[in-house]
Amino acid sequence: MLIRVEDFGVVPDSPEDATLAVYRAIKQCRGIERPTLVFPKGTYRFKPEKAFEKQLFITNHDQRGLHKIAFPLVGMDDLTIDGQGSEFVFYGSIIPFLIENSRNVRLRNMTIDWERPMFEQGEFVRATPESFDIRLSGPRYELNGNRLTVEYDGREEAIWGIHEVDPETGAHAYGSGDRLSWSSFKKLTLEEVGKGIIRFSGKPRHVPKPGSGALMRLGRREHPGIFLKDSSDCRIEDVTVHHAPGMGLVAQRCADISLRGFNVMRRPGAGRWVTATADAVHFTYCRGRIELEHCLFENQLDDPLNVHGIYARIAERLSDDTLLVQLIHDMQVGVEIADPGDDVRFVDNESLLAYAEATVTSVEKMNARYTVISFDRPLPDMVKVGNVLENATWSPDLTIRHCTFRSNRARGLLITTPGKVLVEHNVISAPGAGIKISGDANSWYESGAVRDVVIRNNTFLDCNYCYPDWGNAVIDIDPEIEHPERFSICYHRNIRIEHNEFHTFDSGIVSGHSVDGFVFRHNRIRRSGSFPPNADRIYAIELAASRNADISDNVAEGGSFMALVGTDILNGLKKAKTV
Repeated sequence: MLIRVEDFGVVPDSPEDATLAVYRAIKQCRGIERPTLVFPKGTYRFKPEKAFEKQLFITNHDQRGLHKIAFPLVGMDDLTIDGQGSEFVFYGSIIPFLIENSRNVRLRNMTIDWERPMFEQGEFVRATPESFDIRLSGPRYELNGNRLTVEYDGREEAIWGIHEVDPETGAHAYGSGDRLSWSSFKKLTLEEVGKGIIRFSGKPRHVPKPGSGALMRLGRREHPGIFLKDSSDCRIEDVTVHHAPGMGLVAQRCADISLRGFNVMRRPGAGRWVTATADAVHFTYCRGRIELEHCLFENQLDDPLNVHGIYARIAERLSDDTLLVQLIHDMQVGVEIADPGDDVRFVDNESLLAYAEATVTSVEKMNARYTVISFDRPLPDMVKVGNVLENATWSPDLTIRHCTFRSNRARGLLITTPGKVLVEHNVISAPGAGIKISGDANSWYESGAVRDVVIRNNTFLDCNYCYPDWGNAVIDIDPEIEHPERFSICYHRNIRIEHNEFHTFDSGIVSGHSVDGFVFRHNRIRRSGSFPPNADRIYAIELAASRNADISDNVAEGGSFMALVGTDILNGLKKAKTV
């Protein structure tokens, strides 16, 4: 049944706030079987003052407690929202879409944007090894000592990082990385040397080129464009996010998600260099199928995609079958660890290897960090404080087809799931590793040793040109194990890389360790000459502490393609196997 927003006083292209009227329309949908909420094509504005408010913990975002939400789709089944090509513009601190405890929700035919994006732009007008000058593009700023602030969402936000970018594409400059951000930025001294011109002194780690774009970072990961939580069978199609002061889309403890024609992309003609201020899409503790087709992710300030679980630390053994478990990373607090009936693996935090399993019988969430979990059997003595556990039930299969990833900060696809993974017919370009398959239990606590990964028929374009900031090669397989050679069992298994084209300026194609079952065959490597090669990369493939590698039948311009597997040197252009 069709529900029309104009029946609730919503007027397309009006400058008025549509938030409350749209909320009333959503409420009307609750009492109707299979409703479709339709917007006449136009521009609609959403402000936080009258928005629905809810406590949320959003994975890999900065936690701020209560969140304002424009479209609170909570407990909604079989709902479709059709924008019919409309543009939704959001103001300040607000989440556009929350889909929570819902099933079979569809979002389609709409654009999401913010009236004031959460970044600043300028131009590098002078640079030496000692200092550089930036001409700010915005008229409103304040400089007090070393604190440069701009106005955002009614408050003053300090600039805390700078990136050198191509002013046409917004892509990061060769070799720039994060070398003018974080702790490096804090070491610089600031002074105003002309109207709208700020000098940054202190021997910067990276010397930008005059004429390049100066992308300035402010704020943190505040609000995703779309947040899916505890929901299933959700489909997002023909939806574009031009900006979000956080990630483009986050899915947390969801099952069966389909993204088709979901784009996180620059707004044409706006001259902006940034889309989302963190990942384009991010999936934590999901299961079932995650499918992405015909998506474009560009110019976000972190990775295009991240799929992972969570390693939760064992804080106390309360009895033979009961543990107190702790979420460590600040951006994971509040995420539910398990449900009764879930299967759990116990993992050594140094080797990352699982050594025991059990099934959850009860869960008592004490607060955002601590949860008491009981199991169906007495736990072995080796389950000890400081080790971690991961939920084996919440592990999705992942398919990525016919997508383009480009011009973002950091890496490409981050994949850590034990489910079946297929990455095919995509175009991948990143200043770091194009694909990263990792896992760690001591930093971000992102779990998911892979068991079945196929990477085929993709085109990789000049990845890792900010080496070594965000990667060692085009494809990194780098679980954070300090001494992987000490362990007889590998963390990752069965990674097949076949029939891909690598257009690269550098030698490094794959760098990895702790892999059992690695195949690199029928790939073509072309030299682009786009950037200077990295002098310390000798081999196209370097694998350590790995077993069962097959590197053969590849084609490389120049006739040389050498791989180092352990201490064995292989020519990957010929039949060559190691066991």
